[in-house]
Amino acid sequence: MWSLTVGMRLACLVAGCLLGTVGVSAQPGPRVQETASDLGILAGRPTIRPTRIDVRPDIDGRLDDAVWRDAATITRFVQQQPLDGAPATEQTEVYLAYDSQRLYLGFRVHYTDPTILRANRADRDQVFFDDLVTVYLDTFLDQQRAYVFGVNAYGVQDDGIVNAAFASQGGIPFPDRSWDALFDTSARIVDDGYTAEMAIPFKGLRYPQRDGDEVHRWGLQIVREIQGKDRENDVWAPMSRDEQSFLAQMGVLDGMTGLSTSRNLEILPTFTAIKFGSLPEDSAAFVDQATDAAAGVNLKYGITSNLTADFTYNPDFSQIESNRPQIDVNQRFPLFFSELRPFFLEGQEIFNLVSPVNLVHTRTIVDPRYGGKLTGKVGNTTLGLIVAEDEAAGRRVDSSDPGFGRSAQFLIARARYDLYTGSHIGAIVTDRQFLGSYNRVAGLDGQFRLSRSDTLNITAVQSDTRQEDGERRSGPMWGALYNHNARHFNTSGFIGVTDPGFRTDTGFVQRVDTKLVGATASYIWWPEHWVINWGPRINVSRNYTFDDVLEDESVTGGLRVGFARNISVTANVTRALERFGGIDFRKWNQGTSLTVNTSRRVAFGGRLFGGDQVFFDVDNPFLGRGMSGGLNVTLRPGARVAVGAELRHQPVRRHTAGRSRGLRRQDRARVHDLPVH
Repeated sequence: MWSLTVGMRLACLVAGCLLGTVGVSAQPGPRVQETASDLGILAGRPTIRPTRIDVRPDIDGRLDDAVWRDAATITRFVQQQPLDGAPATEQTEVYLAYDSQRLYLGFRVHYTDPTILRANRADRDQVFFDDLVTVYLDTFLDQQRAYVFGVNAYGVQDDGIVNAAFASQGGIPFPDRSWDALFDTSARIVDDGYTAEMAIPFKGLRYPQRDGDEVHRWGLQIVREIQGKDRENDVWAPMSRDEQSFLAQMGVLDGMTGLSTSRNLEILPTFTAIKFGSLPEDSAAFVDQATDAAAGVNLKYGITSNLTADFTYNPDFSQIESNRPQIDVNQRFPLFFSELRPFFLEGQEIFNLVSPVNLVHTRTIVDPRYGGKLTGKVGNTTLGLIVAEDEAAGRRVDSSDPGFGRSAQFLIARARYDLYTGSHIGAIVTDRQFLGSYNRVAGLDGQFRLSRSDTLNITAVQSDTRQEDGERRSGPMWGALYNHNARHFNTSGFIGVTDPGFRTDTGFVQRVDTKLVGATASYIWWPEHWVINWGPRINVSRNYTFDDVLEDESVTGGLRVGFARNISVTANVTRALERFGGIDFRKWNQGTSLTVNTSRRVAFGGRLFGGDQVFFDVDNPFLGRGMSGGLNVTLRPGARVAVGAELRHQPVRRHTAGRSRGLRRQDRARVHDLPVH
C-alpha cells in the first residue's frame, strides 16, 4: 500500500560553517581533518579512517583499554534537530578501531545535567524513548541501504535496516527492526553521563568483496539522541532539511583493509514431540495416541561477503513473537499482519517495492516443508530469490479431494540495478503453483531522485492466473508516486490502478477494480522554533472502479501544533463519500490526538475520533455513529521498571430517529462495543 507520510527536513547552515564543525582526530597521534573527494554525491563529506588494532578491547563499557587511546576519534557533532547545523549542546566522543574480524566503537557521552539522561532496561529494539547512540553503515556506499546499530546507557541493543525506498521522507529514518544482528554491546552510567562499547562482526554484514590490500569505503553516520532536550538529535555528518535523502548525507568510513574472508555459518536444529490422548464418544476409557515427533533445521551461510544463502527444512515457528492485536469487527477488507518468522526476514528489504499493492508477503507461505533463499548484491545489482514448498495448501477436509495432502510450490525472484544516488530500476517475478492452477506476476519498478527534494516512484506489473476450476484471469496493476519534501512545504501526488482481473497469491491485496488518485500538501511555520511550530495539512483522494463509478472520496483538513518539541497536538476534519451495497454514504468525521513526552518518568497520550460510520451488513447496510478512542500511559519509576497501560474503545451505534443520513432512519441502538484493555 502507498506510504504517504510527508516528512520534514532540517535546513543546514552555509557549507563552510558546517564543515568547520566536524572534527576528526586521533589520540595521541595526529589525525588530519579529511573530506571525501572522489565519491560522487559524498564528495566533500566528512571522512574518518579507523585505526587498525592487533588486540581487541574487552566489551565491558569501561573505555579503559589501550585500544581507545590510539583510536581515531570524532569529537564534534552538529544538530539535526531542533536547529540543524547548530553546534551540539552536549559533548560526545566516538572512538573507532577495527581488526580483520570486527569494527569497534567506543562512546563517551557527556551531560552538563546528568539528571536528564533517559535510559531503561528494556527488551531489544524497544528503547524508543531512551537516549541512544546509533551507528548507520552503508557498506556498499550506494545510498540504497544501511545497517543500523544502537545502544543505550544500559547496553540495550537496537538494530535494523534502512531502505532508500522508505528513507527519503526527511529527518532520521525509522529502521525496519525485524532484522537482528549478532553484535556485542556494553555500557556503564558514570558521573557525567555514560560510556559504551560496541563490536560489529564483519561476517554478519554484506559488503563488496575486496582483495586483501584493497581499501573498503563505507557510508557512515553517527546519531546521538537527547530526549530531555527538545528531542535533540546530534549527527556527525551534517544534514539539511532541504535534502530529502538521509543516505545521501552520510559521511565516509575509509581506509579499512585486510578484512577476514571467513564466512558466517549458522545452524539451528529443532526437535519437537507431542504426546496426547483422547476420550472417544463410544468409550469411557481414555485412549493414548502415538507420540508425534518432528525434526527440522535452519541453515545460513555467507557464500561471499555480499551473498547469503538460507535453507530451512520443516521449520519450527513456535518461538516467534505474537501478532499485534487488531480489531476485526465491521472490517470491509482483510487485515495485514507483518512477517515475524526468522527465515523469511533475511534480506526482506530486497523484495520491498513502493507500490499500490504488496507484491511479496511471505506469510502466504503458511507451512513450508522446505525453503531456500539467496540474497545479496553483485556489482550494482541487488538480487533476491526464494523457493519454497507449502504444505498448508493440501489441508483439505475431504480426503477424496484431488488436492488432499498435496503441496504448493512458490518462486519469488527480484533484481534491482542501482542507477545513481537514491535511484534504481528493478524487476520482479512471482509464481505459485498448486495442482494445475497457478498465479504468475511479472513487472518493472523504478525510483528516481529528481532533485535534492524530489523523488518519483513508478511500478507496473501484470498477473496471469488459472484457478483450480480452470477459469483464467489476468490484468495489470500500476502506480506512480511523487514526493517533494523541504524545509517548510511538503507535497505528494499519487495514482494507483488495479485491474479487476489482477491477482497475486504471493502478496497482499486489499481490493481490486480500483483507480485511486490523490494528493497531500502541508506547510510548517517556524519548524525549528523550540517554543512552538505549527502548520496546516490537506489530503484529497478519489477512488473509481474500472467502470468509472466513484466508490470512495475524501477531503481531510488538519492542523498540527508542536510545543517545546515534546508536546504534540493534531486535529483533523474529514468529509467523505463511501459506496457500499450500491448505496452512497456521505460521512463527516473529526479527530484529535495528544502526545506528551516531557518527562523521563512518564509519557502519556490520547486520541479520539468520531463521526459517521457505515455498518457493513451485506443485507442491510446503514450509516451509524462510530467512535474510536484510546488512552495510553507509560510510567518509568526506575531504570529497571516500566509500566504501560492502554485503553481502546470502538463502539458503533445506529443513528437516532430524526438524525439519519443515507439509507433510512433508525432507532438508537448499539451495534457493537469493543473495549480493549
